[in-house]
Amino acid sequence: MLGSSTRLACVGANHYLDGTPGSCPAFSPIDGEEMRTIRGVVIGALALVLSTTGLAGVAHAAAAPPESPYTAFTTHFEGWGYIDGSFSYEASRNTLEVYQQNANGYALMMRGFSGSHWHIFNVTPPTGTRFVAGQTYQTTTNFSPLPSTTVLNVSGDGQGCEYRAPGTLAVSQADYDDATGKFTAFAASYSVPCSGNGVAEAKGEIRFQSSIGYKATDSWEYRLQMGEQPVGTAGTPQDVVVEVNGTQPTTFGAAALSGANPGAFQISANTCSGKTLSYGETCKLSITPKATALGEQTALLTLAENSFAGKVVRLLSLTGFDPRDATASPPYFDFGQVPAYETSAPKTVTLTGAGIAPITFGKASITGPEAAWFKITNDGCSLKTLAKGQTCSITALARPGAANPGGALISLPDDSFAGSTGISLGVNGFNSGRGNYQPMSPYRIMDTRSGKGAPKGVVGNGGVVSLQVTGAGGVPTDASTVVLNVTVTEAAGPGYVTVYPSGVARPTASSLNYVKGWTGANSVTVKVGANGKVDLYDAGGPAHLIADVYGYYTQGHDCCSSYDGGQYHPLAQPVRLADTRDWGKGRVPAGYYINAGASWNSSIDPWVRAFAVNITATAPTGGGYLTAWNGYAGSLPNTSTLNYTANATVPNFAVVPTTGGANGAPSIGVYTSTNAHIIVDIVGFYDNGSLPGGLRFEPVVPTRIADTRSGQGWPSRLGPAATASITTPGSVANVDTRALATNVTAVLPTTATYLTVWPSGSGRPGTSNLNPTAGSVVPNAVQTMIGQDKKFNIYNAGGNCDIVVDVVGTFYQYPPSTPSGWSTSTTDPALVTPTAQSPTQINRL
Repeated sequence: MLGSSTRLACVGANHYLDGTPGSCPAFSPIDGEEMRTIRGVVIGALALVLSTTGLAGVAHAAAAPPESPYTAFTTHFEGWGYIDGSFSYEASRNTLEVYQQNANGYALMMRGFSGSHWHIFNVTPPTGTRFVAGQTYQTTTNFSPLPSTTVLNVSGDGQGCEYRAPGTLAVSQADYDDATGKFTAFAASYSVPCSGNGVAEAKGEIRFQSSIGYKATDSWEYRLQMGEQPVGTAGTPQDVVVEVNGTQPTTFGAAALSGANPGAFQISANTCSGKTLSYGETCKLSITPKATALGEQTALLTLAENSFAGKVVRLLSLTGFDPRDATASPPYFDFGQVPAYETSAPKTVTLTGAGIAPITFGKASITGPEAAWFKITNDGCSLKTLAKGQTCSITALARPGAANPGGALISLPDDSFAGSTGISLGVNGFNSGRGNYQPMSPYRIMDTRSGKGAPKGVVGNGGVVSLQVTGAGGVPTDASTVVLNVTVTEAAGPGYVTVYPSGVARPTASSLNYVKGWTGANSVTVKVGANGKVDLYDAGGPAHLIADVYGYYTQGHDCCSSYDGGQYHPLAQPVRLADTRDWGKGRVPAGYYINAGASWNSSIDPWVRAFAVNITATAPTGGGYLTAWNGYAGSLPNTSTLNYTANATVPNFAVVPTTGGANGAPSIGVYTSTNAHIIVDIVGFYDNGSLPGGLRFEPVVPTRIADTRSGQGWPSRLGPAATASITTPGSVANVDTRALATNVTAVLPTTATYLTVWPSGSGRPGTSNLNPTAGSVVPNAVQTMIGQDKKFNIYNAGGNCDIVVDVVGTFYQYPPSTPSGWSTSTTDPALVTPTAQSPTQINRL
């Protein structure tokens, strides 16, 4: 027998069963309840004193073969894939621990260590019996001896046979010490199935102080990982070394490749097949990788030999990559937050050749659910070939077709195995509110009589007042346009006022005209200029100027505001909401007001926030003014909408906040300071941003499009009952333009008359926009639809009259139509005609 010593089994990591401190082996103890399957740990919770034979040796081949008697074991794992391999442990060259009659009752247990590997087995005959040489026993796995079945457990490197199918143990030597019942010599070969499919198995030989020789072959590693390899190109060969150990020579047969992807590997050199090698000798097979597909590929290398295992196996693996490749920087197009239906700033992605072979591109295209939201503006990659390190670039734009996130893919065909290079495009569309209107309670922001908002004193001929409008009266900094009511008073002589954006050349246009001693007003929609200001230019007699702000259009904001203002919904034709001349109650008394309401339907009424109206005072008994507001009796603003003199007929356009929309028909109030009749005509309304089919506003520097005095826009002045058809020039209107914000001026009519403005293609409505007297020059703001031919009509009722039309902005359909090269569908606004809901009631303020 070999020299032996005794010690107690380990409990935990640092103590033996008797409590003696010590350093236990670096592996986990087995829980006795789990020994029904073999793990890579075996010395847990042993209850008996063990006999341990420590046999230290040299790893791998020693200078001389083992001498009889032999203590060793071999194991061959196959069918697992990731742990396939052949290993042998011999007392002459490895660390080998041997245990007999341990606490779990195993007759013999061996554990071998070599480098980073370890394997273990234990075996015991049926309870109360001994092994007999020359007998073959059926085995099973179990955590303790069984009464009628041989128990054999095999494991290694943390893996083992957990399947309880019967294995075999062929015993060739079994000598016992009759006094102790322990082996004095033992030799056997084993084969254990490790899975239900019959593929995974463990097999090998066992020698304990035996004189019977054995063959042993070592592969020492489980897998030859050949790393990333270019598809279609042979890589660098790597060697699989096979070492012969044991006491008897081993003869090698043929080598072959099998498994999932044998074509991805080639045996390019073989010094093993046909050779017979003895202890310590090695041979090798050179494996050349040649990936045939992208991703992981595996195969099994098998080398036949005449040991009990019958073969050496080694799993081969590689990861195929495309030799033709390109990288993108940045990796995708990220346009971020972009207002819906607006075009982003351009973005550029650069492609760099990154493969070992050149890559050639085809023609780029955009695909995906929101492909129409994106456009390539500069393509420097299509039909180009990039060697490694060479670059090309693609520039693109985004125009989101909704207030939602959207994405697509630039697909660039190429000659790689993937077939194309893809670059993602992404954008988050949002509603910026650009061109929406926000009504306000009228607020005075300038009065030269008191010095509010401008220097105190009259504005002389050629004088300019630069008025700060953003930040005044609640107008925010993102306002693109303001709606003002501009009043002239105490004029020393005739003249006119032009209101225009600061920072631009004064246009050839007028906003209101006046005569000496006149007090009058006009609604002026004006684009906000530099530093949030607008300029008021006076031409003619010195006069005081007053400006009240009624609301503003927004230039848009960053994502994501909770309220974006409302869109404009024009009417196909103006509708008269109130005319107190028809009420049979006489003039509205001084200090009283009327309510003028309109109703569309239950889907529209609750969302109306302002009326666009033309308000007229007629037949007043003296000088005074009208004020339009939301109609709340306690909130009459300290402003005026229009000013009149006795017996005059004075109209003015206004955008007036409404009330009552949530509970009934929306309405406004109109107050008079002197006994007068009041007429209210509605031309459109503004919603809260929730109704479809509305229009948005685009301001322009005041632009004259018609002046019959010079033949611009219409060849001559209008005679009695004559109609001029004015074409909106392409410099002002585009394909999306549906309505205009204008200032229409009647110049020197030969008799008192009225003018009516309406879109072409429809009948003339029974309303008026201007009511000039003979020899006067009278302006009024007019918001009018235009026909499909981009025209609108102006009717003159009596006498001869020149007309002047200045455009201050346009209303466009939203969503807008698609520019050339894009693709989005659009619809015209729904033109719903309301019914008047004005009670014939005169209210005392």
